[in-house]
Amino acid sequence: MIDELRTERMVVRDSSRDDLRRKALEAPEGPGVYVFKGEGGEVLYVGKARSLRNRVRSYFGQDLSPKTRTMMERATDVEFITTGSETEALILESNLVKKHKPRYNIRLKDDKHYPYLRVGLADEWPGVTIARRTKKDGARYFGPFTRAGAVRETLKLLRKIFPYRTCKDTTFKTQARPCLEYHVGRCPAPCAGLCSREAYMETIEEVVRFLEGKHREVRESLERRMRARAESLDFEGAAKLRDQIRALDQIMSAKKAIRADMKDGDVLGFHPYGDDGYMAVLVIREGRLLGREGFKLTGTRDEPLSEVLAAFVAQYYSSRAAAVPEEILIPDAGADTASLEDLLQQVSGHVVKVLAPKRGFKKDLVSMAMDNARVLVSELVPLDERKKAENEKAMEDLARELSLSVLPRRIEGYDVSNTGGKDASASLVVLQDGKPDKSSYRRFKISLDEPDDYAMMEEALRRRFSRGLEERRKGKSGKFTVFPDLVLVDGGKGQVSVASKVMRELGLDIPVVGLAKKNEEIYIPGREDPLILPRDSGALFLVMRLRNEAHRFAVSYHRKLRSKKARRSALDDVPGLGEERKKALLAHFGSVESIARASPEEIQKLPGIGPVLAAKILESLSAKGATGHPKEDQPTSKS
Repeated sequence: MIDELRTERMVVRDSSRDDLRRKALEAPEGPGVYVFKGEGGEVLYVGKARSLRNRVRSYFGQDLSPKTRTMMERATDVEFITTGSETEALILESNLVKKHKPRYNIRLKDDKHYPYLRVGLADEWPGVTIARRTKKDGARYFGPFTRAGAVRETLKLLRKIFPYRTCKDTTFKTQARPCLEYHVGRCPAPCAGLCSREAYMETIEEVVRFLEGKHREVRESLERRMRARAESLDFEGAAKLRDQIRALDQIMSAKKAIRADMKDGDVLGFHPYGDDGYMAVLVIREGRLLGREGFKLTGTRDEPLSEVLAAFVAQYYSSRAAAVPEEILIPDAGADTASLEDLLQQVSGHVVKVLAPKRGFKKDLVSMAMDNARVLVSELVPLDERKKAENEKAMEDLARELSLSVLPRRIEGYDVSNTGGKDASASLVVLQDGKPDKSSYRRFKISLDEPDDYAMMEEALRRRFSRGLEERRKGKSGKFTVFPDLVLVDGGKGQVSVASKVMRELGLDIPVVGLAKKNEEIYIPGREDPLILPRDSGALFLVMRLRNEAHRFAVSYHRKLRSKKARRSALDDVPGLGEERKKALLAHFGSVESIARASPEEIQKLPGIGPVLAAKILESLSAKGATGHPKEDQPTSKS
């Protein structure tokens, strides 16, 4: 039977391979993007090409890298999107990679957690704030900053040089007199009318130029304003501007001078490490080195440096139009600089030169960037590797202690939460290679209405694995079709017994254990005494972390259900009574009891309530005793 299944799979694989070859032969000849897909439509790889037909045909040759060979073994389909030029193909490839995050592409690690500085130019009185993502809201965004310290340092410098408001919009609108920031010279107090909008926006424009790295322009602007103030005998205002100039000079003297005649530019350096790599970006403005940013790129193994550079430039600069400099220096790696220049010009609206210098001081700058990329590896990798090594050891220890046949790379944790059986909920949380996989978290609203934790746990487990089996039977792929290497339930023998029963009845051979809170004891099916691990055991820490996360997730959902139920009233059961009318009734009468005591005529005075609806309201409230409970549930008085 097994041999028959293997033969069938080989036939299916050969058939898919033949279909791919046929599609490759039929591919368009012009430029465009090709998308390899796996079973279930999963996007495996997105590529660009000057000639789609020639490029895709090369994937069926013999000289493939290990990564490409692995990708082709999983590929079952390929799609083509033609474009008008190579540049358009490069832009489309970048957008599709960002959208689908294909496993086998070079990807700039998701920077949604990196902070930006936002200058709200569209606001009446703009401020400078920290933002986690950019929006098309008329504001200018600067970043991303890969180090939180760099954001704080930049804000500190801005506050030292430029006086602008830092209060929240709600505070600004209600502020009637200047606050402490005005008295210490850090804000011109536009809230109190002590500053014209024209003068304030002049300062904000200088903030923008400073963040763009145009420090010389900012200094010249401050000097002009200082002289104008002095000529108009506003010596106090001129003195403040003089102090701003001194602060700016002090900051700029601390920046490393590169070369006065050098154009504004970024210098890129790359260093590979394992399956990934690190890109250093040296930011040079007005001949001075302003700083360094570092980024992690995934999927760079076996990829030529030219492809890595092209992928980074397309993904990094495509969302940073305002920050694209005049010149970008890259290592001499044979990259298609013409296509990159076209892309950057489309993004920024100005001419950008991409150069791979072979000699001179610019070559030295690229070498400096390459050295910085190596430093990034030494700074960032040890922490990642240490965490990875700790998780690996914890999984190995857990496998040994529980006598598991495989390493528990995927562990699912379950817990239930209820109040006397009411509003019961259950949670499913996942650790993948020792790290939380929050995209796989699930929560269950339990149908039982009695305080039976065992039955609730059984319902959650049965629903989860029955659905997984059903989806597998239908040939679907998804989160539920991926089964864990270990199931952990919050509890002792009872919960473990229930979980084992579910696995047995569903025909699943998945190990189950329970972790009891009191003494952190691990219960194993068929074992009388619990397993007690040392308190400093990495394996114990791993399962405790999962159990606590399952408990937190279950309790949060239970509270949500309970809160939703608590907000219900007897008005919710009145047929034809919408949400707005319910709000109007409660606002007018103050309580459900007051509504029940009102006459039909009083209720009809509210907009949208006629005689028929008023009668329904009073009839429903009367049946429920005006408190949401049926009359027979109300306590009876003794005569």
